[in-house]
Amino acid sequence: MAGLFVFCGWMVSLCLHEFGHAVVAYFGGDTSVKDKGYLTLNPLNYTDPGLSLLMPMIFLVMGGIALPGGAVYIDHSKLRDRRWDSAVSAAGPFANVLVTLALAIPFWLGWVTVSSEGWLGQSLAFLIFLQIFAVVLNLLPIPPLDGYGIIRPWLPKSLQQQFNKLGRYSFWFIFGVLWFVPAASQGLFRFIYQIALILNIPPEAIQLGSVLFTQPATKLALIGGFFAFLWLIKQKGNQQQHDPELPWFYQGNKLLENRQYDAAIAAYDKGINLNPNLHQSWYNRGLCLAELHQFKEAITSYQKAIKLKSDFYQAWQALGNSFYQLQQYADAINAYDKALQIEPNLANTWYNRACCRALQGHVELAIDSLKQAIDINSNLREQAKTDADFELMRNTVRFHLLIDRV
Repeated sequence: MAGLFVFCGWMVSLCLHEFGHAVVAYFGGDTSVKDKGYLTLNPLNYTDPGLSLLMPMIFLVMGGIALPGGAVYIDHSKLRDRRWDSAVSAAGPFANVLVTLALAIPFWLGWVTVSSEGWLGQSLAFLIFLQIFAVVLNLLPIPPLDGYGIIRPWLPKSLQQQFNKLGRYSFWFIFGVLWFVPAASQGLFRFIYQIALILNIPPEAIQLGSVLFTQPATKLALIGGFFAFLWLIKQKGNQQQHDPELPWFYQGNKLLENRQYDAAIAAYDKGINLNPNLHQSWYNRGLCLAELHQFKEAITSYQKAIKLKSDFYQAWQALGNSFYQLQQYADAINAYDKALQIEPNLANTWYNRACCRALQGHVELAIDSLKQAIDINSNLREQAKTDADFELMRNTVRFHLLIDRV
């Protein structure tokens, strides 16, 4: 019972962690997370159930290490600004903090003490310990952990690319340090115990819960749970067999999330070879190419996506961004106009349209577009004050009235 309680509690907390990322991304501008099923709390809808859920559970049973799971796929290009990007990464650990506080309530109210009879209180204390462990570990500024995700948007692109290359090895490095370097694991455990004491969780209860969790009978029950979960994953895979391109699409999404752009493009290409009519694969492939500054190739991918789904405003928006990077401002404006016809409240699209108009020398038209952008998102006013694209109109009266308005 202790093992199943911790197993189910940890599984729920992992789902809430992933849900936290997704719900903040949704409000931050990436509404595609709803279509992907990330807002349903269904563990099988996440990018990689094995990485997000099964692997952390295996590490948990092996050594009581609460290893964070892989994040859901977020389209960072759709987020409004860097603050939202950081908030998406912070939302996962914050969800674990809320779970920790909720689980601690029985201890605060005196319903559970170290002398309590039975397994429930001890298992609850151990589950709280795991939650604290997950928060502390996840906030380390190491890619692809959430601590790095919080600071990543504020780092130079060149530095981000260097760090992203290390992301694929981080989990194994962390596990190796905790497993083979006793001083590191002991120091981390002491720090977590101190936080538990602040929350009024008795260390004795945590230790008793850990003993219960590591009993052979407990591990046997958990193995049964693992097989049940693997069966569910297999059933989901069977449902997708009629769409053989989907595994490559999901693999590409995972690689894109980890900013392994070349590998992601290769995965999308394999999926496209199996089914060239999946518009999202063409679009995501274009995002990878744009990140690699291969804008002409990205334009081709976006145009393929648009041909398959003409009302795909994100693809029109991204197409405009690539034209903008190539200084093809007329083409960029045409693409932005298509996106705005479908979804008029795209603040960043209005803003980028204003940049193109300004660079063409059409000052009044640029100010009209900039006003639309600021009316939707007033935070863009500060960005416009220092944007070099608006240099030609910086001394005009209309521009000053617009950006200086309180």
